[in-house]
Amino acid sequence: MMHPQHERQPGWSNAIAAAMCSKRHRYAVQLTITFALVASINPFQYTSYERRRELSGLSRKWKSDVYNAVDDTTITSISPTVQYVAKTTESFKLADLYWLQANVMAYCGNSQSVVEKMAFHRPTASLLLGYNTTSSSSRNSDLELPFPTNRVQYVGIIVASGATVQELLCKTKATSTCDSFDSFWTLDCDTFEPLAGRQFTTSMLLCAVSRHLSGKPVLGRDDIDDATISYLLVETSSQLYLIEKLPADNQMHDKYNENVSRFRQEWSRRPFQYSGAVNIEIAITVVDMLQRLMSKNGEDRQDKRRIRLLDPTVGSGSFLAAAAKLWNSRDDQNESLDIVGIDSNSKCSEGTTKNLCKLLGVESSITAEEDFSGQSWTFSNADSKSEMSSRATIHCGDSVELLSNISQDGKFDCVVSNLPWNRNTFEYKQDTSSCTSSDIMKQIAEVIKPGKPVIVVSGSNDPAHAFNAKRTLNSLGFYIIGEVTIPPAGFSLPNSGKKKSTGASDRPMKRNSNCVVTVAIAPC
Repeated sequence: MMHPQHERQPGWSNAIAAAMCSKRHRYAVQLTITFALVASINPFQYTSYERRRELSGLSRKWKSDVYNAVDDTTITSISPTVQYVAKTTESFKLADLYWLQANVMAYCGNSQSVVEKMAFHRPTASLLLGYNTTSSSSRNSDLELPFPTNRVQYVGIIVASGATVQELLCKTKATSTCDSFDSFWTLDCDTFEPLAGRQFTTSMLLCAVSRHLSGKPVLGRDDIDDATISYLLVETSSQLYLIEKLPADNQMHDKYNENVSRFRQEWSRRPFQYSGAVNIEIAITVVDMLQRLMSKNGEDRQDKRRIRLLDPTVGSGSFLAAAAKLWNSRDDQNESLDIVGIDSNSKCSEGTTKNLCKLLGVESSITAEEDFSGQSWTFSNADSKSEMSSRATIHCGDSVELLSNISQDGKFDCVVSNLPWNRNTFEYKQDTSSCTSSDIMKQIAEVIKPGKPVIVVSGSNDPAHAFNAKRTLNSLGFYIIGEVTIPPAGFSLPNSGKKKSTGASDRPMKRNSNCVVTVAIAPC
């Protein structure tokens, strides 16, 4: 006779019998029996008798304590606030940048809430992001969530949460409704960090939660359809979350993702390679944020609009190339770009021109001329679909001196810049009295239109560095939307254990590859 604590949930015998009669009986029976074994703690059958007895006793005590606590606990009311969560893609060093991108999306949606970092998954360098809203319908299809679709693995709604297993099960039971008794569901888990004081296995937790879910579990993969509810147990060091995953809707983003993939391939074959160039994934994300900020106010958008984009430190043209190829990928093509780029290194300014012309396929339309900058290259690209043309002019000369002359043609709608901050850049300076980056930022403040976005990539905010982008922008009256470090502050790869530890290797390495991305709005 089976012990009362190991008695299977009512309905499992019928589920097994039904599964054996189905065409897919083999897989369904295997899955059902596996779940039943988890519930009866039989996975320990291959351990020694003494160890099996000890684990079984611990499991019975844990389950008894948990269920008694749930039965004796008074169910409290559920908060009307809806919390969404999302897990970012495996990013290695760019997790915080995707978090900043999500906050920019929240800002563009005029949201009063910000996107928060809830947990960090070190093996994949992914973040669990959270966003609170008081929307009357938690599944409102018109609600635009501030999570970039191409940067997240899943998005979901928190159904229940708790700092302990008892609290999680209590809230899970409270959220169960009669309407969901006939529904079908699946249950999976995702562990960011083990819960503090953990005294259970993942299988035990899954079994405990499943006994408090309304509806019926799906027995086979082929039985999953659009009506199936996908639950996910997320474990962090301080909280347990039961999440209902939202269905992925990537149709509207297919065009953008295809263009991004094509751009990566084309950019990898650019003729001019530069050692100080920004990472192309950073460039793609920065341009996406810039485009969203420009589209923030719908009333400002016209059927045909020309946007003046400035990069005063072009390098090899990563930002300008991403803008030229991806600016109109997400929305209808109703905007054209008037691109202006400057670099004091003649090899960079000329190389940027070659890269952009190769990327846009307009090598034959380059016009070189002598002007106030000394030398410049101008070319245009006619877009047959939108019947609009984008124009680019790349200047060679000092950015601070040139901007006063260039701005005579009109102020700029947006600015993006990878300021000189690393030792392999052409204008790297440590002397605070002659910091080129500060001079460039002061000139940018003069040539940008009020209320328009500026995104700056600069050196880390270490006191040893002469320039601090956030402090400089604040002093110029800019509103700071956000700032992140790449890689994230405190980031370090786990020790593989293949090399013997030495005294020198245990000390933190001093690197010159850290950078900061700052997003700001010009004063009105």
